Amino acid sequence: MNPGASYWAGKRVCITGGTGFLGWTLAQQLRPLAGHVRLFGLQPRAEELSARMHDWDCVFGDVRDLGSVHRAVHDCDVVFHTAGTVAMAGPALREMRSIHLDGTNNVLRALPAHARLVHASSVTAVGAMRGPVVFDETSTFQLQSLKIDYVQVKKAAEDLALVAAAQGRDVVVVNPGYLIGPEDYDGSIMGRFCLRCFRGKVPLIPPGGMSFVDVRDVARGHLLAAEHGVAGRRYILGGENLTMAEFVRALAQVSGRAERWSFCMPNWMQLLVACVSELLAWVRKREPFPSFQHMRLNRYHWYYSSARARAELGYETRTLSETLTDMFDWYCRAGYLKRRDPAPTVESSRRKAA
Repeated sequence: MNPGASYWAGKRVCITGGTGFLGWTLAQQLRPLAGHVRLFGLQPRAEELSARMHDWDCVFGDVRDLGSVHRAVHDCDVVFHTAGTVAMAGPALREMRSIHLDGTNNVLRALPAHARLVHASSVTAVGAMRGPVVFDETSTFQLQSLKIDYVQVKKAAEDLALVAAAQGRDVVVVNPGYLIGPEDYDGSIMGRFCLRCFRGKVPLIPPGGMSFVDVRDVARGHLLAAEHGVAGRRYILGGENLTMAEFVRALAQVSGRAERWSFCMPNWMQLLVACVSELLAWVRKREPFPSFQHMRLNRYHWYYSSARARAELGYETRTLSETLTDMFDWYCRAGYLKRRDPAPTVESSRRKAA
């Protein structure tokens, strides 16, 4: 289902995190529909993105600063709260916690009484299992003791939003899967992983699995949640549930590297790699990759059903192959990759030899 033009006509909208991967994608879909769109966030680092934003209404600031948040949202009818960072090690963990918790509190405090808030949480706040179990919005969160800061902080920020809804605020929560797609200017964690796979530089594949979804579909899901979502309700905006090995194979096929050797690590090997990475990071004074928190995350299958969002919002997703093709083409156009002929298959090599 597409967003309804009649709902958005004349509405004033603010997107926190509007200069980020999801926020910018959402802004582009929203601009032809809404009466006025304002972006709130940090100055974009990518020159191309900065140039594309010159004719937008932008309020640059930190979501942890209540005054800046108030200037951004004070006159809005709908606010999309997508601001946030992802960190897996080092001093950035403390900053991440403040951005998500203090930032969400500030948005809730500054939100006009009549405005609807769509809070972008994460599927990590829903839960996960070591095996390929598919979770939905009714599943019990069982990861309270899991030592992954991002999981715990996203759950805590979501709880703040749901408490506000229980107190009468017009708040809808969406739980996006792992975002992939084109126009990833600042290089998300998944985007950097995909780029390394496209370049054939991932010989060791993590275990576990994830729900991979196109950022453009998730952005459209946000619009549909604003239109049709029930206050105080969660909606999973997921995609295809794949093991990391399956996902890497799909990336390899798009890039023409389908025959490149790779190995799926067992958990003990992943722990060993993380230990070496943490040690080298300590020596070099850099953040480790992969870190112990990456290792813990990759032990799980983050699989989800979007049945509620499909039924109540009209949420739809494109195929993974379409997303990966569009992403690969964008990386080529942006100069991150050079297009190459598909890698020869065993069958084609035999035909050539004959």
